[in-house]
Amino acid sequence: MLVRTFIALELSGALKKGILNLAKELERRGVRASWARAGTLHLTLKFLGDVEEALIPDVVAAIARAASEVSPFAFDSLSVGAFPSPRRPRIIWLGVEPVDELYELQGAIEQELTVLGFPRERRRFKPHITIARLREPLRLGDDRETGGILTDLAAPDEKTWVDEVAVIKSTLAGGGAIHECLAVVPLGGTRGSVHR
Repeated sequence: MLVRTFIALELSGALKKGILNLAKELERRGVRASWARAGTLHLTLKFLGDVEEALIPDVVAAIARAASEVSPFAFDSLSVGAFPSPRRPRIIWLGVEPVDELYELQGAIEQELTVLGFPRERRRFKPHITIARLREPLRLGDDRETGGILTDLAAPDEKTWVDEVAVIKSTLAGGGAIHECLAVVPLGGTRGSVHR
């Protein structure tokens, strides 16, 4: 059986609340989108796609090896942005502070998973949390620039403490993806064990 899988960092409850408030403000400003829900908010480190269920224990072991080399750390949220650009947004996201440990962790995970045969990501890692996926281009009228709707949004002033990495199963459903944590792996220097 195939399991749609990704590796991610969970967010603090306070940061999730702040992101949901951002989404409400964007909706109030006329943005029509598929909004992230509290249960699906996370910071993705690596999307694996469909993985054979029998390979999941090897994935968890690879993540454990990568995580053991990185000490716990914290990051702040920075600003709201969009892919491919604020003037032509298809995905609206919240950027996070580019702390060294975050890049070290993502790089170690990338390396360990390459050994298992997963392709290395070609794009440079840009840590962010997806807030919304737009169903159609923004049409805000001639008097407002599309990018302007994002520029004055204040990012939640919340710090997130990271001491573990999650291996998550994502099941696509009519009302949006349903996430199930398959394993949690502690970062180096923290007590605990991998559980599933």
